[in-house]
Amino acid sequence: MKNKFLLVLVCLLAVLVNAEWVSAEENHLAPIVVTASRIGQSDYKLSSNVTVIDLFDIEHSTAKTVPQILEQVQGIYVYDRGSVKTTTIDMRGFGDTAKSNVLVLVNDRKTNSIDISGADLLQIPLEDVERIEIIRGAGSVLYGDNAVGGVINIITKKGKGKLSGQVESYYGSYDKKGGNVQLSGSEKGLSYYFHSKYADDRGYRTNSDVVSGDFNTRLGYDLGNHLGLDFEYGLHKDNYQLPGGLDENELVSLGRRGSADIGDHSNTHDEFYKATVSINPWPEEIKGGKIALDYTHRNREVFDSFFSGTWNTDRYMTTDGILGKYMFDSQVFGRQVNWVTGIDTYTNQSIIVGSRFNTDNLVISKDEIGYYGSGELEVLEHLFANAGTRYQKANYTFNQRNGSADTKRDANAWVSMGGTRYEYAAGSNVHFNVQQTFRFLATDEWYSSWSGLDTTLNQQKGIQFEAGVKHNYHDWIEFDCTPYWIENRNEIFFDPNTFQDKNYDRTRRIGAENGVTFDLMRFVNYSWLSKLKYFMNYTYEIPEFINGVFDGKDIPMVPRSQAALGFNGQIFDKIDFSLLGHYVGQRYIINDVGNTMPKAKPYFVLGSKISYKPTKNFEVYLSLNNMLDKLYSSYEVKKTANTRDYFPAERFNVLAGIELKF
Repeated sequence: MKNKFLLVLVCLLAVLVNAEWVSAEENHLAPIVVTASRIGQSDYKLSSNVTVIDLFDIEHSTAKTVPQILEQVQGIYVYDRGSVKTTTIDMRGFGDTAKSNVLVLVNDRKTNSIDISGADLLQIPLEDVERIEIIRGAGSVLYGDNAVGGVINIITKKGKGKLSGQVESYYGSYDKKGGNVQLSGSEKGLSYYFHSKYADDRGYRTNSDVVSGDFNTRLGYDLGNHLGLDFEYGLHKDNYQLPGGLDENELVSLGRRGSADIGDHSNTHDEFYKATVSINPWPEEIKGGKIALDYTHRNREVFDSFFSGTWNTDRYMTTDGILGKYMFDSQVFGRQVNWVTGIDTYTNQSIIVGSRFNTDNLVISKDEIGYYGSGELEVLEHLFANAGTRYQKANYTFNQRNGSADTKRDANAWVSMGGTRYEYAAGSNVHFNVQQTFRFLATDEWYSSWSGLDTTLNQQKGIQFEAGVKHNYHDWIEFDCTPYWIENRNEIFFDPNTFQDKNYDRTRRIGAENGVTFDLMRFVNYSWLSKLKYFMNYTYEIPEFINGVFDGKDIPMVPRSQAALGFNGQIFDKIDFSLLGHYVGQRYIINDVGNTMPKAKPYFVLGSKISYKPTKNFEVYLSLNNMLDKLYSSYEVKKTANTRDYFPAERFNVLAGIELKF
């Protein structure tokens, strides 16, 4: 306990020290509008637990996928089981259940499936992304189910200006190749954006290839300031192989690039559309707020084949959502008032059909509705108080298609939050927040092929305390520190001894996220150097089981330390460059809830990208990944009492591409 309190004390001291580091001068960096509070607001007003990845960061990254660019964000741990299709994004230390505790949105559209597969990050092409907003920590009041460890809201591109387009083609190590085409523009209130992509990601390992195709479009129409229409459509298809893990003997006999699960594969067909209507019914002179209505529909089909084709499963998932909200963001009697209230409703159905030796044949339905309200009031000049509440309920129906009666279960949660924020300088603030959290059970936590239907499990509930500081000094240094304390009850963990999901009475996570960004152009003055930026972040966390049989043990697959750092810049306004690295510390492996096996080894991965733009319409680039040629595994799992399976990551590899714009 001494180390835990010391950690919190250090972070709180950092808050106090930096609160004194105040400049009276105004900042001049052009703010962007973000939607972290479900209301558009300037990023200057955001607290320290919110990070925004903008288009500049995306273009200077070595990433080709959303998970790869998230590796650089403080407090985020990314791991996979051999391909981007199997990627898990973890925030605030949830390990194996992170996919159900981290909510991923695309333009506020929920992408998490009702099963434990979570969000399919492969079907969000990075080329479509305008920016990514990350809320680290609780978001249950605003966003409901799944938003315990954090929320990632991905904002896609809209058409702007004259008709324009882009064509890209790339090729890389292991015969990796792909390309995409974009077309966009706007005229007289109408905006349009179209994107098509094909990727053939030949894997580093045997039986790890991923072939995917995407088509996405976004259409918008603004009728003055009173009516806005937005329509999105997306189609994703993929076929991917599953290389599986390698134990110590298999690593010797098959090598790092081998696979002991030849023939395991899967494919996905995913289609969605979303329609949004934004209404401002008030005359120009009245600031009465806005109303937004969303309708979303999604069909997702997944086929899995394991054990040489002897265990096959088809899943057909349908989701319909109707969301409505009222937003007010203006001044009342000279004080800023932000308020949002709304209703979120979803109807979900999952049909599971097995073949060969798999006898699954059932339908699981989940209907849910949530009511929420959240607001922030400027009680004194630059001092804000915020509060909010949500009530959400879900009804589950399990139809096993064998003539037996349906099984029904209900879940409900009422959570609230409160906090305060003080803006002591432009772009700088200190904040404190406490929020209750919840997570409803995923459908395949209620039911699995191995253990059948178990309706005795309880829903997860918890509370999070968070304090922090974000300090902006003249727009050339930005520092943030966010200590947090999380207590959860009835968190779900898989028991490898019984092959069943079980509730654990209590878990606790204490940690701190720290980051700093420098605009180094304030320190150098070279005519040939037009941009130079440096960032560094470090997260320390103590993730523990409390009481029970594993009292004091670490939660598996959660590193106590992780960090990222990097440079990016521009030379002669034609050459862009970046050097990016991330470190992941030791962590106990998946299923090792008793901490009986040696920890997974730490690793540091370094990457670089350089691009040349002789004209504004032509670019060539080269990415170097794992430049130090590290031998590591981001994912490991306990196989038996004294053996483990490794999922080896790629060694040094390169990727080269060409972009043409018109």
